[in-house]
Amino acid sequence: MQDYRHIHLRGVGVASEKFQPRGGGSKERPRPVADRQEHARKLREALSKAVSELSAIRTEQARYGVPASARGMPMAVEGRPDEDLEVGDLKLESRGLQLLSVQRKKGNEGDLAVFFVKAGSARSLLAALDKYEEWDEDDERRPQRFWLFESADDFRAATVEDLWTDASDRLPGRGEGKVQWEVWVRGSSVDQVLKIANRLEIAINGSTEDFVDLAVVNVTADHDQVAALVRASASVVELRGASNFAADYQELDPEERILSLETIVGRVVGAPTGSVRTTILDTGVNPSHPLLAPALPAQRCYTIRPDWDANDHDGHGTKMAGVVLYGDLEEIVDDPSPLHLTTEIESVVVTAPSSMAPVPAHVALREAVDIAEQEPHARVYCLAATAPGDSDDGRQTSTSAAIDKLAWNDGNATRLFCVAAGNVRTSAFDPYQISYYEARNEDHRLESPGQALNALTVGAATQKCPEDQTVLAPAGDLCPTSRTAQQWEMRYANKPDIVLEGGNHVIDDDGESSRPVPATMVLTTGKDFLWKPLVWVADTSAATARAAGMATRLAADYPNFRAETLRGMMVHSARWTEAMEGRFRTGKRKGLSDADAWLNVLHCFGWGVPTEERLFASAGNALTLIMEDEMHPYTLSDGRVRLREMKYFRLPWPTEELRRLNQEDVELRCTLSYFAEPDPHAGSRHRLDRYASHRLRFDLKSPDDSHAEAQRRVNMLAEIEEGDSLAPGAGDRGWCIGSRYRGRGTLHHDVWKGKAYELAQRDGIAVYPVRGWWADRKEPQYYGASAPFSLIVSISTRSENVDLVAEVTAQIAARNLTLVENVAEVGV
Repeated sequence: MQDYRHIHLRGVGVASEKFQPRGGGSKERPRPVADRQEHARKLREALSKAVSELSAIRTEQARYGVPASARGMPMAVEGRPDEDLEVGDLKLESRGLQLLSVQRKKGNEGDLAVFFVKAGSARSLLAALDKYEEWDEDDERRPQRFWLFESADDFRAATVEDLWTDASDRLPGRGEGKVQWEVWVRGSSVDQVLKIANRLEIAINGSTEDFVDLAVVNVTADHDQVAALVRASASVVELRGASNFAADYQELDPEERILSLETIVGRVVGAPTGSVRTTILDTGVNPSHPLLAPALPAQRCYTIRPDWDANDHDGHGTKMAGVVLYGDLEEIVDDPSPLHLTTEIESVVVTAPSSMAPVPAHVALREAVDIAEQEPHARVYCLAATAPGDSDDGRQTSTSAAIDKLAWNDGNATRLFCVAAGNVRTSAFDPYQISYYEARNEDHRLESPGQALNALTVGAATQKCPEDQTVLAPAGDLCPTSRTAQQWEMRYANKPDIVLEGGNHVIDDDGESSRPVPATMVLTTGKDFLWKPLVWVADTSAATARAAGMATRLAADYPNFRAETLRGMMVHSARWTEAMEGRFRTGKRKGLSDADAWLNVLHCFGWGVPTEERLFASAGNALTLIMEDEMHPYTLSDGRVRLREMKYFRLPWPTEELRRLNQEDVELRCTLSYFAEPDPHAGSRHRLDRYASHRLRFDLKSPDDSHAEAQRRVNMLAEIEEGDSLAPGAGDRGWCIGSRYRGRGTLHHDVWKGKAYELAQRDGIAVYPVRGWWADRKEPQYYGASAPFSLIVSISTRSENVDLVAEVTAQIAARNLTLVENVAEVGV
């Protein structure tokens, strides 16, 4: 069947004049205290003691030059055991009491919240406590802070330990001496913090990274110095462990393949000048390698520090470059066909040589992007290194937030970052234990910055199962070293997004451990090309480089795709293998619902392996519609920020072909991809819903709905045509994941399966907003901002006697819709 170029549209969505979503709910409140008067007296005693320290702290802050209006201290509030501590909607920029962080405890421990209090807010809190004690239950109006007092168990001055929001085992102790810290401070007070740090003889590492209301300052200090900085500056919001990049990979010498280099080099045809580039953020790349030289002139090899070697101080970056350009050389080494490159590469060193001081990961990222983009060019970023020192529980870090901020780029020239899920680390002294794999590496959680919402996060699977070896992973299953998100404690998004080839292991004779061998790894380019021009590499590094190369080639083939569309298409074209779907069947045998069983698959494998055939082209029986649009999620009305609009897409749809197919099984895939501006402090306040500046959702028209009814189901204010009714819709029937789970993060994908006649009537999609942190701000640059997005829809059927593309193309012409480029058969 002839392939077609994908149908790429703009201007299809129609905005609603007003928007109000359906929904709502109630919040479970803490159980009443046994004796409110006694409880209030206990809290007053604790609160008065904490407030008494405030006077001395304010005097100290005055000596350091802190303005009177900014002086205050962090105060810890411990919650009642077995009750949720009620902190309300307080934020860092709130007037009066300001919420810095919330730690939800497990078991019988009470929650812990940290607030910043000034003299005025302390007095107000004591006055509110008086009213709490005096409240009469016959009064329906509860006093201010009622639920905070009702759920609190103790007040005290906060310590370094209370401000620490990273994993507890990473907290530096008092006897550890000077170590690296991330100090998160108010963005408006950075200069003040730096001056005080200097007076306290605290070393600053690199430059600061600015986020919404915060800045991250990396320092080298001991525990007491950090405590002094917290006390003196009145600006420290939270403390975390410092992070930097580390390249992690395995390599074996492919001696039998060295002689193949010359035959490969002679087949390479370089890409046209000005082609799209893959920017490799790694240890550097050796541009003299004969296989890399056609795509990488030496002048495109950069470093973020002038004393670092731009030509690869380690070897990892050169390996990634080979995979980016060629994939697995083992697959093409014996093929005599010409190798026509359509993309180029460039390199920026972000990982420090072993003899040099590391640069904080978030600083390295920003500086690397600034260096690369001194020359404006279309590019895709490849980050196959991880920050293993960062938290791996799913929460956002300075590194992942930096990725999100750079990808968002003020919503204008958005950027695509392909990042690695991370590897299970092994060595000769600590070999890979087969027991890890039996649980699909559940206990080895995906590493930072793979949790970044705006990134394409890449795990590893494998098809490398040589018949003469006893391999660990079955064909199509998880690469043994690939980390997963199955045990994340905070889930901002469904990750990883996709998986690609990362190699396999051969089981050792002891039957307890395993290791890679050449036949189970990926062949690529080596740094020392005179001695080892080809080397083996594996793990999620190889998978990430391959993903970045595919995305860059897609950008070359479709130069008008936004970064959001490139990411969306990588996921949209992915498919689960038979082995991956076997995990769904395992979940069903354990009694899980369909959605929960599929979520197990999703958190291990993402949406599977991208299918290159469907990534680059549609077919008569496999139609892909790509619609790029934007909306204004919020508006200011009557002094409040409210949801402003939704977009409804009345799709050009192959209705007649689907009706003709009637009872045949068909598959619909839908992907909504957008980027958001991050607020990394949201997680510390336990507001995962406020990490993203804005959040979007999609809803497919039900088969029995008119277009007006479909909009009404989402929008309570949408116009209803005369005669239309609002009967129950199709809901989530037929969807793989369903609306409850697919709305996490900024990339929403789902698969619907059913009969063709039913899909014929599902020719509309609503894209609508829900609240993010922009909705909490009354500055026009936030509530008035526009949010670009990409909506991708595909229909596929096994039938060969069908041409979905032809019917849709005819509808597009009849409706005068805006095609970004002409739809044509591939190769015509």
